Amino acid sequence: MLSEKVRSVPTETPGVYCLFDLDGVPAYAGQSSKLRSRLRQHFVRQDSSVVSYGRLDIWDIAYIEWWGTSERDSAEQALLTHHTPYLNFDHEIEDVPTASTINVDDPDGEIQLVSEDEREFRSEPYNRTKQKLDHLSRMVDKIKLAGHSDDTKRTLYEHHRILQENITEFLGVEDFEQREVSGWNKK
Repeated sequence: MLSEKVRSVPTETPGVYCLFDLDGVPAYAGQSSKLRSRLRQHFVRQDSSVVSYGRLDIWDIAYIEWWGTSERDSAEQALLTHHTPYLNFDHEIEDVPTASTINVDDPDGEIQLVSEDEREFRSEPYNRTKQKLDHLSRMVDKIKLAGHSDDTKRTLYEHHRILQENITEFLGVEDFEQREVSGWNKK
């Protein structure tokens, strides 16, 4: 069970984390004064701001790497600079390099959120496309009904980019612009 996996993070531990998608690509990095509680907010309770506003589609996340540290700001910047997660935006990454108290290549822990069978199921192009369409629909409704920040709106574009990749894979075409090559009519 997911809540049991999150318990592997010691209680009251300050630190940073990086979330990796089904392909092992860094999706989002963050920090917290209580790391276990924050991860529970994301994945167990699903009431963190990044989940509730749609920035993070937890269905896409396969595993978490985490580091315990009281120097959260510099450690988070190290993660953002090293991994450049696609759901963190440029303005969140400082251009000034800071000394970090963590080794980004050696996390204190890793949490596998889904089994390998579940990861394969979620990675199937049809399942990915369907899930991303649902996620985008929920985001559009939230933005329409409640507004939201520019970051939330930017997130919609990022998830749209991911949907385009999913559709391309689902349809088995290299690029939408190359439809004529496969016999599709451009109109």
